[in-house]
Amino acid sequence: MARILFVVMSDPSNLADSIKAAHAFHYAVELKRSGHEVLVYLDGLGTKIPITESPYKGLKPAYEKVLAEGLLLGACGYCASPPHLNIVSALKQKNIKLIGDEEHHYGFTDLVSQGYQIVIT
Repeated sequence: MARILFVVMSDPSNLADSIKAAHAFHYAVELKRSGHEVLVYLDGLGTKIPITESPYKGLKPAYEKVLAEGLLLGACGYCASPPHLNIVSALKQKNIKLIGDEEHHYGFTDLVSQGYQIVIT
């Protein structure tokens, strides 16, 4: 079985990006249900997905399936930090685990060492 990490960097306020993110979420859920080990990580503008309305109405239900399946690894604390998007408190209110801080991005080295393949969208 495969080990896959979906890194979702898509901007939820953009229709095309929202559709890409929703598809990544659908793929993650389906792969998990087929027996693969799957995680989802929100990075860049993708960290806004839990707190931003999208023009694509399918994004929220797809994201909620990821949560229900326990696939969300967390969100980039560096991107969410005050010098960048400044959404740390909003993500914490949604109980989103922040990985990294305003000084460091998460490098995925531990997951790659465990055999995870990285898919970026």
